[in-house]
Amino acid sequence: MMKKKTIIHIAPFPIQNMGKGKGRVSTYLPLQGLVKNGYDNIYITNSPYASPDDSEPGIKVVKINDPFTKTGFAYTRLYMLFIYFPIIYPLFLYHAIRMAKNRNVVLVCCHSYYLAFVGYLLSKIFKVKYVSKFYGIGMPSAPGHPDLVRKSAFWYPTDLYIITDDGSNGYEYALKRGVSPDKIAFLRNGIDKAETLERDNRLYKELAPNNEKLLLSVSRLVSSKNVDKIIDAFHEVSKILPDTRLVVVGDGLKRNELETKASQLGISHRISFVGAIYHKDIFRYQSVADIFISMNSISSLSNPVFEAMSCGKCVIALDRGATRELIKDGKNGIVIKTYEELKDAIIKLLSDPGLITRLGLEARKTIATWPSWEERVQIEMEMINRLCEEKTPLIVNGRN
Repeated sequence: MMKKKTIIHIAPFPIQNMGKGKGRVSTYLPLQGLVKNGYDNIYITNSPYASPDDSEPGIKVVKINDPFTKTGFAYTRLYMLFIYFPIIYPLFLYHAIRMAKNRNVVLVCCHSYYLAFVGYLLSKIFKVKYVSKFYGIGMPSAPGHPDLVRKSAFWYPTDLYIITDDGSNGYEYALKRGVSPDKIAFLRNGIDKAETLERDNRLYKELAPNNEKLLLSVSRLVSSKNVDKIIDAFHEVSKILPDTRLVVVGDGLKRNELETKASQLGISHRISFVGAIYHKDIFRYQSVADIFISMNSISSLSNPVFEAMSCGKCVIALDRGATRELIKDGKNGIVIKTYEELKDAIIKLLSDPGLITRLGLEARKTIATWPSWEERVQIEMEMINRLCEEKTPLIVNGRN
């Protein structure tokens, strides 16, 4: 009996960030696509948020126990030098080789530049094709980790780079590192588009009991999302426009710190920390917002922004990366250069409901031609299939 084709995945994060159905659809949906295309998937990760219980038919999750990933020590060079490289790297190799026993491994897929060397070694051990999948090329997430790690991800021969066009200029970065254009698939994330623009009145009454105006933030609660800057701006706005509330959707390492900050500023009663929600509920929260805010320090070409625009919401975004390629200041949203401008931008919009409506409608027109997740996954599947069939992948550049 012919063994089923198996793909070995290595990643430092779970297949879904905050539990099943919550976050990281850019990882989970392509994995589902691989299952539908007849592949078994072994997903090996050292994330503290992963669990073997995340496994499902066609996707086996293997968790490496790493006691340091939830501590500040994991954000230092000492961790990289004395734990990650000499201990965690070999554990990835060990589990991959163990899980590959009696399987027909056809591909190794690395989901992070931190693990590029491990992925390369595994592709040589199994004598199979190697894919590097990078979700943008922002700065290394841990302040103590050297940029050399990111650069080194492009040292090892790779059959295909799948890089998310998230506004962090990953395509240009890969070219700069010497990668041939015919090996770079530069793809935008897909989106699930809103079926209706009607407000969820039950949720609105829950979040705005006195019919307040609602500001919305949706993201992981980590440093690069700068939700603390949104809270600072809201604190100032609330002094001038008391009939406003802030809704913070998402979870992460910074949640306790952000909740403490809100308490210290005396505005806890006006901020709803919703936590992680199911992806299918995103549009319910988008439907009740008056303004969506993204202060991402890398770029605002992210799914929460796409989804807000799909719902016809006015977006305020920070001018970072390729944000202005999507959001045109004063035409389909507001782009600010500094965090200090956020307060005035919010006040200006809330003082002019007509402007909010106009910018929201233009935002929806902008995103109308954006690819769906089904289309996005299909593009990736066609490239993977061709690679596994020993054919040259038909490279797709999302900006073409």
